[in-house]
Amino acid sequence: MLLKDKVAVITGAARGIGAATALLFARQGAKVICTDIHDKNGEQTVASIRSEHLDAAYYHMDVTDSAQVQAVARACGETVGKVDILFNNAGFSVRQEFEATTEEAWQQMMDTHLTGAFLCSRHFLPLLKKSVAGSIINHASVDGILGNPYIAAYSAAKGGLIPLTHVMAHDLGKYNIRVNCLSSGGIARTRKEGEGRPESEYQSRIALTPLARRGTPEEVAYVALFFASDLASFVNGANLVVDGGRTGITQGTYEGYDKSR
Repeated sequence: MLLKDKVAVITGAARGIGAATALLFARQGAKVICTDIHDKNGEQTVASIRSEHLDAAYYHMDVTDSAQVQAVARACGETVGKVDILFNNAGFSVRQEFEATTEEAWQQMMDTHLTGAFLCSRHFLPLLKKSVAGSIINHASVDGILGNPYIAAYSAAKGGLIPLTHVMAHDLGKYNIRVNCLSSGGIARTRKEGEGRPESEYQSRIALTPLARRGTPEEVAYVALFFASDLASFVNGANLVVDGGRTGITQGTYEGYDKSR
């Protein structure tokens, strides 16, 4: 098992990528601390882990609330004594183009994705320092690399995680804490596909993806596992894109690409 005797804290563990990662980490031997603001779903994640006789606990935690983050970090210190892995995964998007972006939505995106990762990393740092080899994983997005005109504030907030990762990797390396980032895109959610969005939006993305499909939360979880484990013991400050190759080509060209050339 790649994470035997490790303690992993996962934010946004109630569903999707967070829930898939929590289950995978537990199966790999970690004690998983699941956090979220959606308590019912978060507790269901823990229940599914425990149903396999694996170790997990749930805490309500809003990553934008410094006091709540400190309280959970304090509780972890009292119960498990250390943290080996922190996956800053919590997040959601507000669909607004630039001119329609409200100050409230802008602040909400910055607080959740950028400030949230900062607060969790800062408040869990004393416990990460107690690890023999710590790992922090920030969850950015392909929208933070290229920008998505439909989710302007989200794109900006996710984009900020990449240089933050580089700075953290530099500063925390002296504690043998590695900091890396994964940028996902085109990942299917646990909710019914197409709900709340036109199916044509998904089809257009698939048409621009060389693998010609959407990714799964489990496929992102395996990348997080790589960063969390000793397999990535000399990987620090990296940003790994998980999007089926969509951002590896010039946008708008793949659908009509002539493969005979």
